[in-house]
Amino acid sequence: MCLNCHYPQSVCICDALCTVTSTQKVIILQHPSEVKHAKSSVKLIRLCVPNSEIWIGETPGDFAQLIINLKTQRNQVCVMYPNQNSVPLESINEKQNSNITSIILLDATWRKAYKIWQLNPWLQHLPSWHFAIPPQSEYKIRKTSVSSGLSTLEALAHTLYLTQGLDKAPLLTTFTRMQQRVFAQHLSNP
Repeated sequence: MCLNCHYPQSVCICDALCTVTSTQKVIILQHPSEVKHAKSSVKLIRLCVPNSEIWIGETPGDFAQLIINLKTQRNQVCVMYPNQNSVPLESINEKQNSNITSIILLDATWRKAYKIWQLNPWLQHLPSWHFAIPPQSEYKIRKTSVSSGLSTLEALAHTLYLTQGLDKAPLLTTFTRMQQRVFAQHLSNP
């Protein structure tokens, strides 16, 4: 294993890593089943976005310390998750966006993300956004049952572009390279 990127040496991604500096803290709520998934995009977020935190769990008890940490920032935290009360991110004006200090994303399959959403009413009390027109996913090494589904990294890249004008290309290029290496490794070791 590479000691820096924690991928196997055969698919080490260190030469393709970038640094994305977000003014908003990026908080990922990762379902436990995703933690050791070799194709997870969250590993790359951890490596490329210094202002990111990964919280592993499913229930409010798993996120108890995060809930305490966010208590004073309630109106400054937004969840990227489509639901009946979410607002299209594209419609958020600069003033509304400038108040947001932290963005929460859920990292799980759609079914498990919905379960996290249902089990955590505290998330439902936060403002939430969705993409009116999500970009086309380039996540080729994993499947989704949702036609407009994105990997967590793709959702983050698009969110940072819309909220801060950050270039999506470096993060998406790193993601593409990781997928190419994992796919090539799979072909050589079927």
